[in-house]
Amino acid sequence: MTFGKRQLVIASLVVALGAAVYLNWQFSDTSGIEVSESEASSVKQLGQTTYVNTEISTSEISNNSASDSKKEKAEKQKNKTNQTKTKAVNAEAKKEHFSAEKEKRNQSNEKAIESLTDIIESASSDESAKKSAVESAKELAENIKLQTDIENEIITRGFDDAYVIINNNSCCVSVFGGKLDDSSALAIKDIVNRQSDIEFTKITVSSSGK
Repeated sequence: MTFGKRQLVIASLVVALGAAVYLNWQFSDTSGIEVSESEASSVKQLGQTTYVNTEISTSEISNNSASDSKKEKAEKQKNKTNQTKTKAVNAEAKKEHFSAEKEKRNQSNEKAIESLTDIIESASSDESAKKSAVESAKELAENIKLQTDIENEIITRGFDDAYVIINNNSCCVSVFGGKLDDSSALAIKDIVNRQSDIEFTKITVSSSGK
């Protein structure tokens, strides 16, 4: 009798276990596989929206890059223009300084001539002073002519301007514009030596730039 009841209990457990396994499989299969049309549409729409946003972001980046490039080019052009203006201003300042130095030399020569002329024409000057003044005036006049002739020839060598100071059998030459190198400096010294007989070692040549 006991053995019969035990078999019934085991059989009941087997049936209950089988039913539980079947129900679990049924519910898992339904919730795991099926996707509604509305859900699929939502997923698709979300994917499309993401794609469109990506395109907009790329376009914005491209526009920003182009804008930055234009700003950079404009800034470079502005700097280049400013540099050109600065060079022009510096060149003009150097030219004015050069002209001023040349004018100072001319004024100094004129004052020296006036002083010598006063001595020569003064009734109070003795003969010795007058004779010395005449010699000095003659030498100064010759130097002024030499300076002018040398300057004019130097300019024909490709320089914008030049001024020359001759004193005590030595010569200082300053040029403006053009290219001053060893070759052109030697050519300038040759001009001075040929016209004035001043030795090469007593001739100095410099440039005031441009």
